[in-house]
Amino acid sequence: MEQTGSRAEAPGFYLTLRHFEQARELSQRRVSIGKAQDQEMALELDGSTFFVDLRWTPAADGGLEGRVSAELRSGSGLSYTLAVEMDLADWSRENYLLIPAAVYGGNRFAVRQQAYPPLAPAEDRVLDAPLTISDVPHLEQGGGVSRIQLNSGDMATPALGIFCPVQKQALILLTQDRCELGLLGLQLRESEDRRTCTLTLEAPGVRTEGMYHNMNSRHPTIDRAADWPAGKRIDFRFRLYEFAAESVQGLFDRFAHLRQALSGTPPVKSEIPFSAAWELVENKYNRDNWRQEGYYAVGTPGTGLYQDWQLGWVGGAMNTLPLLAVGTAESRRRATQTLDWMFSQAQRHSGLIAGIISGGKSIGDGFTQPGTQNWVMTRRQADGLYFVLKHIYLLESLSALPVPLLWREGAMRLADCLCAIWGEYGQLGQFLNDQTGKIVVGNSTAGAIAPAGLALAGAYFHRPEYVQVAGQIAEQFYQRDTRAGLSTGGPGEILNAPDSESAFALLESYVVLWEQTQKPLWLDRAGQMARQCCTWVHSYDFRFPPQSPFGKLDMRSNGSVWANVQNKHSAPGICTLSGDSLLKLYRATGDRWYLQLCRDIVHGTPQYFSRTDRPIQDLPDGWMCERVNTCDWEYNWCPPGHVFRGSCWCEVSFMLSYIEVPGVYVDLDAGAATCIDHVEAVVLGRAGRGVRLKLTNPTQFEARVRLLAEGAKQRARPLGQLSFANWPVVSVPAGGSVEYVAG
Repeated sequence: MEQTGSRAEAPGFYLTLRHFEQARELSQRRVSIGKAQDQEMALELDGSTFFVDLRWTPAADGGLEGRVSAELRSGSGLSYTLAVEMDLADWSRENYLLIPAAVYGGNRFAVRQQAYPPLAPAEDRVLDAPLTISDVPHLEQGGGVSRIQLNSGDMATPALGIFCPVQKQALILLTQDRCELGLLGLQLRESEDRRTCTLTLEAPGVRTEGMYHNMNSRHPTIDRAADWPAGKRIDFRFRLYEFAAESVQGLFDRFAHLRQALSGTPPVKSEIPFSAAWELVENKYNRDNWRQEGYYAVGTPGTGLYQDWQLGWVGGAMNTLPLLAVGTAESRRRATQTLDWMFSQAQRHSGLIAGIISGGKSIGDGFTQPGTQNWVMTRRQADGLYFVLKHIYLLESLSALPVPLLWREGAMRLADCLCAIWGEYGQLGQFLNDQTGKIVVGNSTAGAIAPAGLALAGAYFHRPEYVQVAGQIAEQFYQRDTRAGLSTGGPGEILNAPDSESAFALLESYVVLWEQTQKPLWLDRAGQMARQCCTWVHSYDFRFPPQSPFGKLDMRSNGSVWANVQNKHSAPGICTLSGDSLLKLYRATGDRWYLQLCRDIVHGTPQYFSRTDRPIQDLPDGWMCERVNTCDWEYNWCPPGHVFRGSCWCEVSFMLSYIEVPGVYVDLDAGAATCIDHVEAVVLGRAGRGVRLKLTNPTQFEARVRLLAEGAKQRARPLGQLSFANWPVVSVPAGGSVEYVAG
């Protein structure tokens, strides 16, 4: 890598031809090439000769683009790969390795060999618990072989990034996801003394040392080298960026604006308007999710032990907010009943709320392991507080509906308990005892959204101490986690692996703290966190197998959000948030990057609803599965382009987006409209202080579109909670157009 200050050797570049028997390497030929020097050469190995042409071009965004063209000239060409490799001679185990949605900090953490679902073993049930992962692809903490081998489908963006803290330098390798021979492979191999490493971009990718499958990174690989067709040219491109960076955040900041540099911004596809999708899911909730005991469950009958009541995480006390806000009279009544039931039946004397109740019995968050029946995830309590306050704010805005005293008192008890935990331990931990409020497993970002909940509670109850504690907790998360480029432990079944859920929860907390305090540092930190969050968002449209359900339906993966480095699937929406924090960042900064990311995430979600006229496998009407698999971690039962019969939290993410994110955002100053819903908008011209729009609905469903139209004066005021009540709704007939004056 190019250095300033402390000098180090520049990377060595190579072209490497490998010959395989299935996935076992038989031989290789490695030839040194010059960086930025065009090359033409013949590579011969084991009786086959390939002509390779490598061309370098400076890119306008500061990168150096390489284009490899290769053709079999003689021999059989059976079972070969071709790779571009870089040797880094100044490597250190302190370097930060990023592979979007797959590797953070090299995943160089303590590994616990456990079956799914993993849970902290006895030695980790302490306040200063180490960061632990299951056996996911990772670099080793100790000695010996240390190597990560992934194919492009294993990551949200086909890219690899490195930050070197000593030299204050960073590198990003960005590539296409595939060539004519299949998916490309990205690998990093460390020397045993950890002083050098090799980066490999391989066509096609072959994971020789095993593939990741369900918490086993050494599962026998199903990869195979390619049989090269004679006379057919094979091409692939990549870009290399080397730049100065003061911190790991500099790596994320640069990546955020490069993630679509090779793929381009994918075109949007209009499938079903938000309002039509809302009707689907509301009907489904009242048909399949209502329990006669008096609450909305998070899942549907007969789909498993954990599909009854759950707080937070996968939708409990979240799914009721949109139903209360815009649902039918029946939905609103049932949503109110659900919170009544929660506070009267599920809240403990400690102030905490039971995490899981099934068949009237609390089963705890320890996956039925002995001694864990009183465990609850910190994340659940933080989610619960934040969303209960949103419910209270909503009822306050609906003057005809008073806030039940039970809710007010219950929310305050929960806030008091979280503050007490912070006061006693100086952290919120990952798992708590719901009877005592004691931490049973510590050291995690699991409570990332707690600052948002406490900040809202402080404002509503006029308790400034809540806001003070919220700032203290958020400061700890920023200094320990955000600055390190890591957020961990949001889901309850990944140990402390890096995950998107805690990342987006931190973003939400920073945004809410900025709105409540107007302190610029929280806005700056929210921007930093958003650029870390984008590494979890799929940045291009994966080509699903043509005969798969997703392939047949022309599903688009851009904007789907990856879960974590253990559960290697993308999913529809953020678990479990609307994405309005990105809209708020756009309003506060004027940076359209945030609005574009918000649109990508929210726009893509409705296509994953199964419908009578467009079923997805065997999913009933209105169901949505969380699987958007682009990699083969579940190759033997849910391969890319398939789902399983499940209904879950991603429905809630859509429901929240429906009320908190406008279908069309209109910038009155610029005279521009951004469509997030499945409609099209054209600005026809000025109309007084507003603009005249032509809204077109290309779908087969009527669209009732919420519009937010504003200029700089309106954007200067925080959006706050539940501003959707003031957004006008415009009806656009199926296949038709209307004109409307916005503003």
